Amino acid sequence: MRSARAKAVSGILAVSLLTTGVATSTAVAESTTGCPANWPLRTVQSLAATGNEPLPGQIDAAGNADGFVCARPLPDAVCAFDPCPVETVYLLRDNDVPGR
Repeated sequence: MRSARAKAVSGILAVSLLTTGVATSTAVAESTTGCPANWPLRTVQSLAATGNEPLPGQIDAAGNADGFVCARPLPDAVCAFDPCPVETVYLLRDNDVPGR
């Protein structure tokens, strides 16, 4: 059951990430992390530990595969499940695309 919820949340996050790509394209990248402003740099491992897998690893593998992603936390109200299967829902992107 948890696996199905995690997959559903991952799917929602993937769609959210694709639809917000345009909105984040004008954000200024932080030069030290490769992440846009307000997108903290997180390890794939730390996100997996909070139940946000496999999406962070997939996004990292499609980018520079360095074990890090930019993870913007979303408000608790974003989760479509009660209780939410993950601690925090994130928008994710790889940290190899500064300024995009």
